[in-house]
Amino acid sequence: MKHKIIVIEHWDLAEPDFGRRHLAARGFDVQVVEPWRGERLPELTGDEAGVMVMGGPQYVTRTDEAPYLLDEFRFAEAAMAKGVRTVGICLGSQILAHVLGARVGFHPEGCTALGFYDLLPTEQGRAWFLEGMKVLAGNSQGWEMPSGVTPLARGDLFPNQAFVADGTAVALQFHPEVTRPILDQWQEEFASLVGRPGTQSVEQQDAGFAAHDAALKAWYSDFLDDWFGRQDDRSVTATPRTGTCARPE
Repeated sequence: MKHKIIVIEHWDLAEPDFGRRHLAARGFDVQVVEPWRGERLPELTGDEAGVMVMGGPQYVTRTDEAPYLLDEFRFAEAAMAKGVRTVGICLGSQILAHVLGARVGFHPEGCTALGFYDLLPTEQGRAWFLEGMKVLAGNSQGWEMPSGVTPLARGDLFPNQAFVADGTAVALQFHPEVTRPILDQWQEEFASLVGRPGTQSVEQQDAGFAAHDAALKAWYSDFLDDWFGRQDDRSVTATPRTGTCARPE
């Protein structure tokens, strides 16, 4: 049974995020690769259980500042071409949108998302998300919806929040993986972003985390189990389910 999941990281996390720990606990061999540190991406065989392309402070539109992103673009294309189940989160979702031919760029009014926001499922997205979900976001760039994908969720600040492509790749503009120590790290390292149009205060972020993180993590756990399957329970299917996340207050 396929068991290797390759996770591409883009900055020095305070700790392994929730998703990495969850997948390891489910029996997957989670292999972290950090091209920003000079690490080379592996050759994909097509036998991998999955690929996750995570968030970071880089911009898809500024590959001159982060030339290793060009290798990540090719890697993401190869993963989808080989049918390897792929998830892109925040920057990772922008990479998926970019390689699928969509425009990626800054908010037209200069807004930045930093805090908890409403996630609005599309008709198709109701099989993936519940109405009333609040999700953590941290981004100043977003993406237009690629041609040929299935839109899954929208938002008020950045309109495009999730899609699935060919039943192989899922893009999530938001951050279900962030733990409290990682949010603390955000608040320290990205403090200068607070106060920009669209952002929430640190106090609002803290209140949002206390109110909504447990429900978000419950959803994310089920999403990962459904999308990648489980090594510790072969009866679990890799298809989206409804009703797996407690409705946020």
